[in-house]
Amino acid sequence: MTGALLPGLPVVLVVALSVLALTAAVAPTTAVRTKRLWMTAIAIVGALALATTVWQAWAAGEQIARFKRDDRSKELASQVKTLEAQVEKLKEGVRARSLGAETAGKLADYLRPFGSRKVVVSCAPNDIEAYRYATEIVNALKAADWDARGPETTTIFGDIRAMGINVYDNAGHRADTAKILLDGLAKLGVPYQSRVPPSEAIPDDEAVELFIGAKPEQPAMAAGGTAH
Repeated sequence: MTGALLPGLPVVLVVALSVLALTAAVAPTTAVRTKRLWMTAIAIVGALALATTVWQAWAAGEQIARFKRDDRSKELASQVKTLEAQVEKLKEGVRARSLGAETAGKLADYLRPFGSRKVVVSCAPNDIEAYRYATEIVNALKAADWDARGPETTTIFGDIRAMGINVYDNAGHRADTAKILLDGLAKLGVPYQSRVPPSEAIPDDEAVELFIGAKPEQPAMAAGGTAH
């Protein structure tokens, strides 16, 4: 931009204008034609000085406006990313948990070579989504020829809210059932969390219990696009 490339141009033109005016004032000639030429030159230089000053002011304003637009664009892009992340969290909360036919088949194939193992599957009461997910897990374990029982509903584990499968190993180090199962879940990317069995655990201390709790509550979105 001319205003940005030649910041001193208006000053040069003003100096030139002053020189022309002084020269015309002290010039000894009184010819009308000569005076008209001087006045014309002064007018042209004055107009150039004024136009250049106006152009520089406009260019500076445009540059400031561009900087403001760039800052605003960055701010809007950041807000869009925040909103997209919140929308994904909300979608995750709405989406029903499921093994899926392919994952269930692969889990059964992985577990089958280890022979029959005893597993009890339970879920939170009055939660249809949790019950369906627990049923899928039972079916996958039975397809692996494991001794899978359930799904049962229970409150023994409390109000656990988690997307993954809660795994309780009542046998401790006396059996490797939990390790085999957890390895299979990890291999297939099925979310889970190992937990310590409560004191009121099921009496069969050789069983591994899988508990499907309710999904976590999703944070509400505030008017300004933030989550609490």
